[in-house]
Amino acid sequence: MDKLTRLTADDRDNLVAYLDGELDEQTTRRVESVLAQSNVARTDVEQLARTYELLDMLDTPKASVEFTERTVASIRLDRFKPALSQQRWFQQAKRFGVLSLWTLAMVIAGAAGYYTTQFAVPVVDDQLLNDYPLIQQVDVYSEIGSHDFLDRLSREAGLLEEMRKEAGRESR
Repeated sequence: MDKLTRLTADDRDNLVAYLDGELDEQTTRRVESVLAQSNVARTDVEQLARTYELLDMLDTPKASVEFTERTVASIRLDRFKPALSQQRWFQQAKRFGVLSLWTLAMVIAGAAGYYTTQFAVPVVDDQLLNDYPLIQQVDVYSEIGSHDFLDRLSREAGLLEEMRKEAGRESR
């Protein structure tokens, strides 16, 4: 190993475990061989050892009995606290959500059906209602005979006057 090679994060973690005596024999031998070959690793171990010595010199704060009791009580509560999906309000909200979605689906289906029957499908009765004024005058239109006569009548304004005069003479 190169004497200036930087250590990886795993190697660094192993150095901490090495100082704490937490490594198995094989890993301990590997770390010791790295320390023998790398100045960087030796420097890191020395710095870690000094850091631990300084930390050991500090006074260890004592937790109050009240703090300990509250901490243990909160841990106990967390163990017995039901999961979110098991809580009553969550189950009711879930039921309400499903019911709301089904209701929305039914409203959309109803609206689609209404639209289809009202606007998309032609109804024969609608055509009859649109043609009602024509149907009322069917007798008058049948006397006219053909479309050619109506065209001639619209082009020749005098023809209509002539027909009125003739109709007036016949009625006398």
